[in-house]
Amino acid sequence: MKKVLIVALLLYGMGLKAQELTELKKKIELLGDQNSRLQEKIDFCSIYEKSNDIDIKSFNTNFDLKILQCVGNSSDQTVEVVFTMKHALVHQAMTLYTGSDKPMAYGETGNSYVFKGAEFPESGSGMSGYQRFKLPTGILIKGKLIFRNVLPQTKKFTLVNGKVIFENEDGGKDRGKGVFEIRNLTINWD
Repeated sequence: MKKVLIVALLLYGMGLKAQELTELKKKIELLGDQNSRLQEKIDFCSIYEKSNDIDIKSFNTNFDLKILQCVGNSSDQTVEVVFTMKHALVHQAMTLYTGSDKPMAYGETGNSYVFKGAEFPESGSGMSGYQRFKLPTGILIKGKLIFRNVLPQTKKFTLVNGKVIFENEDGGKDRGKGVFEIRNLTINWD
């Protein structure tokens, strides 16, 4: 009877060990998943921290440009540079050159990327090679520049630049033009 009891206790103990081993494996898998999520958050924080390295030169000191994000779409092989713009002048009409002097992006490997399009509120294309939009006084507007044929291996735009013309919306004087430059722009791929 003692032998049967000892054997039963040993088998019971081994059963508990197997159950504990299964539970430990589940806990290890859970910790692995949590570690992956934490690493994604760390990577995002690292990208955000690097965004402080972005250098922006506006086309005119009266216009304030800020980058919101730079997002790559790996299936479309495009990158969207999303930014805001604001000024304190009278209502302005802005014209972005989209023809031969269209915006360009340059990657960290020396490749250049072709401008695909732009999105602005209340925009329209007038003449070929230009996109025109309105900028009300003191109102923050969001714009987007899209570049094509960018592979996900491109991690950063070292330079994005383009030419613009701005003038009083209702005509008159005060017409100006300039070049904007955005440097050290990290691309966040989907």
